[in-house]
Amino acid sequence: MKVLKFGGGCLKDAESIKKLPKILSKFSNETIFIVVSAFGKMTNMLEQHNFEAVFSFVNQIMEELNFNSADIESVLNRQNKHLQSSKKSSYTYRVSLGEYLSSLIIQKYLHNYKNIYTNELNAADYVFTESWNSELKSAVLYTTAFSIYSQDDDFLVNIYQKLTPYKTLVTQGFIASEFQSREITTLGREGSDYSAAIFGAALNAVDAVILFKDVDGVYNKDPKKYPDAELFSHLTYDDAFKLCSNGNTVVHPKTINHLKQKKIPLVIKNFDDLSKPGTVIS
Repeated sequence: MKVLKFGGGCLKDAESIKKLPKILSKFSNETIFIVVSAFGKMTNMLEQHNFEAVFSFVNQIMEELNFNSADIESVLNRQNKHLQSSKKSSYTYRVSLGEYLSSLIIQKYLHNYKNIYTNELNAADYVFTESWNSELKSAVLYTTAFSIYSQDDDFLVNIYQKLTPYKTLVTQGFIASEFQSREITTLGREGSDYSAAIFGAALNAVDAVILFKDVDGVYNKDPKKYPDAELFSHLTYDDAFKLCSNGNTVVHPKTINHLKQKKIPLVIKNFDDLSKPGTVIS
């Protein structure tokens, strides 16, 4: 089993989403757990209460993916139900809409139009945090449902029923819920990589977490500014943590440390060029 994470910078329009089936074909004999961010700049739009721009953007993507009217209506019904809730004024509830819409569109696109049998999973039901910090706009990870119910056969059976006959599960990055109240929280901006690490560590059968980015991997310095920047083919967890704690923002340090605990390799690959070897952190 592998966890594949796709960020909003990669999934920024319909043409980029159409690349997913080819990427997934590389893992056709494996069970895949997909974590997606909100497409493009949707989170920024939602932070600014620019719902009209979000609706227009989402509708354009679905039309360019040739969604039928029933599937478009299904997605729009979800967004309308989400916003009509009495909690829509809540920051966490509002910004989480981007991930929910993106994961639903990806799931429907793969399942209904590309014959890649997928199921959707609500991250807030599985990732639990401490209380929401409104100043930091994030919450600290508390635990996961996998840890709480690790000895519960019914829970484990339910998870595998979601995976069977669907060999691919799609879930949201960034989103969690407060452990006691189950109100929606988030892991903070740039938290989707961390979500992928959390699911990777929770699913003990995972043999790698792969982050698809718009860069070739981790460099010793910014390759856009420095032509002589060196691309690392391999880094230890500790070396990668130091690099990413000192201004290299390719991977969030929390992501690295979380996978280090379970010794799960982290791979950074170029979304637009799979032939590039990328960087392996292990």
